[in-house]
Amino acid sequence: MDRHKPERLDALIPGVLRRMEERHGALFEIQRDWSRLVGRRLAAHTKPAGLRRGVLTVHIDRPGDGFALSYRKPELLERLRSATQGKVEEIVMRPGDIRRKS
Repeated sequence: MDRHKPERLDALIPGVLRRMEERHGALFEIQRDWSRLVGRRLAAHTKPAGLRRGVLTVHIDRPGDGFALSYRKPELLERLRSATQGKVEEIVMRPGDIRRKS
């Protein structure tokens, strides 16, 4: 029976945190700065929900706000690329829950 050698938890945590940062860090930064990136009015009705393979999914709660984001898409993509060192290549908008967790 092949058993893995036990490892100390404090030795594993840095690697786990590094992988989480690589996988979710850009989305966290976008969510944190969303109001500044799109403006308060749009931020109140939209929410960055996911980032996968360069595609940022934004949930919207009103169709008009999806239109407003579409209109500003080139400018927003430029800001997002700058803020995430090029990790955002495209934006898609979907109806969805935009409630913030308290």
